[in-house]
Amino acid sequence: MERTPALTEATIRDLARPQSYDRGEDYYERGAVFDVTRRGDLLQAAVEGSQYDPYQVQIELDETGIVGTQCSCPYDHGGICKHRVAVLLTYIRAPDGITQRLSISELVADTDPEELRDLLVDLVERRPELAEWIEARLEAARSEGASDDSRERSPLINQDAIRRRVRTILRSPRGGSPRDPYVAVKADVEELENLLEQAWIAINAGDGETALDVLEPLADELMDEEWLGLSYDDSQGIFELLDELDHALAEALLTTDLSEADRDHWEDQLQTWANEMEGYTNRPPYNVALEAVKHGWDSDPIQQVMQGEISDADLWEEEPPWYAEDVISARLNVLERQDRIEEYLNLATAADLTNAYVTMLVTEGRVEEAIEYGRTNLSSPDEALTLATVLRNHKWPDAALEVARQGLTLDGSGKAELATWLRDWASSVDEDEIALEAAIAAFKVSPSLAAYQATEELAGEDWSAVQADLLEYLSEQATEQWTARQHVEIFLYADQYDEAIDIADRFPNEDVVKPVVKAVWKDRSQWAIDACKTQAEPIIEQGQSQRYRDVVQWLGIAGKAAHSAGRGDAWCAYLEDLVERHSRKYKLVPLLEELFDEFSC
Repeated sequence: MERTPALTEATIRDLARPQSYDRGEDYYERGAVFDVTRRGDLLQAAVEGSQYDPYQVQIELDETGIVGTQCSCPYDHGGICKHRVAVLLTYIRAPDGITQRLSISELVADTDPEELRDLLVDLVERRPELAEWIEARLEAARSEGASDDSRERSPLINQDAIRRRVRTILRSPRGGSPRDPYVAVKADVEELENLLEQAWIAINAGDGETALDVLEPLADELMDEEWLGLSYDDSQGIFELLDELDHALAEALLTTDLSEADRDHWEDQLQTWANEMEGYTNRPPYNVALEAVKHGWDSDPIQQVMQGEISDADLWEEEPPWYAEDVISARLNVLERQDRIEEYLNLATAADLTNAYVTMLVTEGRVEEAIEYGRTNLSSPDEALTLATVLRNHKWPDAALEVARQGLTLDGSGKAELATWLRDWASSVDEDEIALEAAIAAFKVSPSLAAYQATEELAGEDWSAVQADLLEYLSEQATEQWTARQHVEIFLYADQYDEAIDIADRFPNEDVVKPVVKAVWKDRSQWAIDACKTQAEPIIEQGQSQRYRDVVQWLGIAGKAAHSAGRGDAWCAYLEDLVERHSRKYKLVPLLEELFDEFSC
């Protein structure tokens, strides 16, 4: 069984928006999480929600914590959803309720091949959509296992069948009801990605020709104007699919030995598609593949760099285009697949792709080179995080810690992510001093309640001194509109009410003021009353009837503050005056009368 990662509630808070965390905690507390199972690194559970069927949640773990999360709910508003929060809280707070099972690889390790064959056949009978995927995987495996002399080109793909399949996907209704095109886009993209996966299998097996046989009809049918028109209202799903298609075409073309006629055909075809896409985006797909087919491997600078004849070259005739890095990445992927490691390293260095360079060094076991390169060439925290992660994954923990700590001394993007990563991993391997150092750094780079609480957990007996340092640091920061809510949450958690009130006075929007009045209405009753009136009265005066429930919430808090301070009579008089002055607002008056009952006016 895999080692249980050290996971804290502060980490979960960091992954979710405050509202999602609170609702997820409520789901956990009322027992909405059930059937919690862990298989190796995969945690699975069901969560009762607003739909008839429970939501299905998957959490992927490793020794450092959370690798990835999935939920069957449609939530897409930033951070993880409440269902995933509830499952993670179950993992931390109720570990005895989790059923531990062997991972699938462990489960089948000693199983008889005949039994596995019967099991696979039964699975396909139950899930017939898996048949094509299994067939493609087996063909790719056989192709990869054949020698260069004996391997023959796979039979041509039935391109007409692919065209028909794409047309069916783009026009079929969902769930037996008339097709709602905007709702269907996500499902369309998922099914089209399954077709694209067949091409990637061929590419990874070194069979670019078969991949092109799949990709050409797929790309051509996706030029359907009706479907592309949905991209104006879709989020990014359609363009993400087309970009992946572009990258697949580029790698397939670079993997294939094209004749001049084939090259001309593909250049014309790609240019046509790119021109058609210009009407939908100012960064149309197919430019990466166009660059690949125009120059292949024949570019003199590319050849000189890969052979190590020059270490720094202008790989573009003019200013690098916006897709320059994608083109280089496609070349690097092909070189890696073909085990041309020195050429890969030379090209990555010349293109200044530090992440790719150090990752390949470590993958090849050239760890000392990677560490030495990191000491002298890392220029940003995100580059340090890449190298540290690769070193950790390849079982070089001490080197990973050294690189990550060095990265925290660098300026640039990714410092908060690096500090959080180092904090959580160092804690999981009992490097408490390093973990606390990283926690403090993570807080100071990006102050949040989750970062504050994580530091509190790690500080232990030293918390008093560390807390004073964090709060002093926070007090010296210039609070902005976009950081006001986070700063308020920290000060409230630390019982620093005056500091929180000061921020709420400077940024009196609802998201900032509400947590403050909820926390301080007993201790700062008059301020809470005034703040609530300031929020509620403009809604009433402007007749925003759709927000009258908000008015009741604000005045309810103010009423509690007034009664706790012994000013209940004055508060009731205020409510009576509101009703009298706004008696014509027939939607408002009954709501205000509810407050009369609540406070016994």
